[in-house]
Amino acid sequence: MNAFVLIFSLDYDPHASAVAWALRRNGVPYRLNPSFRVDATTRLSIHVDDAEDHVSIDHIDSTQIRSIWYRRPRLPEAGPCLEADRSFIEGQWKYFQKSVFDAADDLLNTLWVNRPRAADYAESKLLQLQAARAAGLLIPDTIFGNRATDVAKLIDRWGRVVFKTFYPQSWDNSSKGITYQMSAVMLDAATDLPEQAIAMSPGIYQRYIEKSYDVRVTIIGCHIFAIQMRKASGSAYFDWRPHSHDQDMQIELFDVSASLEAKLRNVMQRLGIVFGCIDLVVDPEGEVYFLEVNQAGQFLFVEELMPELQILRAMTAMLSAGSTDYGINGSVDVKLKDYFESDEYHGLGSVRRDIGHQVAKEAL
Repeated sequence: MNAFVLIFSLDYDPHASAVAWALRRNGVPYRLNPSFRVDATTRLSIHVDDAEDHVSIDHIDSTQIRSIWYRRPRLPEAGPCLEADRSFIEGQWKYFQKSVFDAADDLLNTLWVNRPRAADYAESKLLQLQAARAAGLLIPDTIFGNRATDVAKLIDRWGRVVFKTFYPQSWDNSSKGITYQMSAVMLDAATDLPEQAIAMSPGIYQRYIEKSYDVRVTIIGCHIFAIQMRKASGSAYFDWRPHSHDQDMQIELFDVSASLEAKLRNVMQRLGIVFGCIDLVVDPEGEVYFLEVNQAGQFLFVEELMPELQILRAMTAMLSAGSTDYGINGSVDVKLKDYFESDEYHGLGSVRRDIGHQVAKEAL
């Protein structure tokens, strides 16, 4: 069997679905797994002796894996079993999978996008800022924590401060049929800072950079893609994400200088990742500030906004090559707009999304 690409994600993830579709268009075998355990037929074996380790996944030898996309793996589920045994079985699978991911660098000698330990490390917003500073990038003055007096001092110093959460959160109001989402909030001298409320939950408090526009940089191995975003009026958004498909959004290519690219790649190297979506802002003086990098970020919307950027093709080519040093022309010309017209995309809405539904898809 030809070497295949292993994707860890849910089957209703549009990014995973798009890449699987693109791999199929390229004749590249793949498996799309939510976790190592898919169902009762799953068989895994790791043989550790005094010489080396050997991994077998179902009927497939690990040497047949050309690359692994550690997109959004789930914890394994026990499947049909006695309820009294469910916690034990899922605990066994959880720690077995963790062991494999923790030892992934040595167990599975292939391209990881990104390596599990590096991916977990790179999720830290604190470590990201430290890596960016060490790489020579400007970063906003930031406080991580829950001390209201320090937040007040930050506001006194800079005038405006942005509050961010460590991870997204939403609340459903079933009676009103409304979903509330936590988003970035602007704080200033008029903002009430109740000590007990702030102390209850730590957050990220960051100087607001007066900006001309936002920049999104997507690094896929050796290739880099960048766009700048602002309002058609010329002013910058406070947060561009809710407006990414507004008619008022003005999108342009952003020219990443050699110096800036070197610094961004230095951040990636320090974090140990080969794929990442980086958010930057540019102030009126042209100074570039690093905000964050998402090692499992959304990237297809960039090609949707600017179809000339071959981002889906680049990811497909890197996974197919099993190397960060790849040529985009190594993949057939797969386009996001064609995926949007495919049966796979139109079928995403019908995929079950309940907990307890884990399905592997493959084209081997």
